[in-house]
Amino acid sequence: MHRNSATIFPLIVACLSPALFLSSNAQAAETSADESPWSGAAELGASISTGNSQTSSVNGKFSLKYEQGPWSHRFKVSTLQSSEDGASTANRTVADFSSRFAFDLRNYAFDSLRYSHDAFSGYTYQASVAAGLGRKFWVSDLGELSAEAGPGYRKSKTQDGTSENNLIGLARANFRYNISDTAKFEQSLTVLGGAANTELESESALSVNMTKTLALKVAYTVQHNTKVPVDTKKTDTFTSINLVYAFGK
Repeated sequence: MHRNSATIFPLIVACLSPALFLSSNAQAAETSADESPWSGAAELGASISTGNSQTSSVNGKFSLKYEQGPWSHRFKVSTLQSSEDGASTANRTVADFSSRFAFDLRNYAFDSLRYSHDAFSGYTYQASVAAGLGRKFWVSDLGELSAEAGPGYRKSKTQDGTSENNLIGLARANFRYNISDTAKFEQSLTVLGGAANTELESESALSVNMTKTLALKVAYTVQHNTKVPVDTKKTDTFTSINLVYAFGK
């Protein structure tokens, strides 16, 4: 990977994370010992086939959330690796760090740091930073619907060696509906639009709890770039069946 792609995202996180966590850590001292502000989930899915052809696929996701007072911070990372007859057919990793400061029960300010690497998308990497305002339009025992938007900046490099730096607009929406005490449906949509390219990622997921901490999750993900190098498809889709372990709140 080009040196710039390996350094820009860690540098942004290193610069902004201390300030984002400072207020939360001060408030955490007031939290009682039995009320941890941490929560998260880890999920994993894999498939292997042998015979006339040998294929393997592994996908994993990890999320960690810290919530205290008006502040909440979330880090998410996902990866997909697959091969057929020894040749790689998918190699994608996405990392996302975001923070929120709630003004009241529905309105909040946010910032977002995102880094993606996909060997088959036509882009060596795409890294962005954005900030703006969000609102929870629907909140009840049955679920939640929220949306947020704001300006940002993106640095990227295509696999043909072209570097791109431009202003972008970020729009994101999240929907969750509790079908029952043990099942829920989730839909997320992220759009990063700019003059050079517009990234879109959508995930539809159905989760069914097997125990208090273990669940089975079926998800369908769509990833799209409006501008890609010649002979590269603009849209990729992926269906996964994962085992999920949740902890914390």
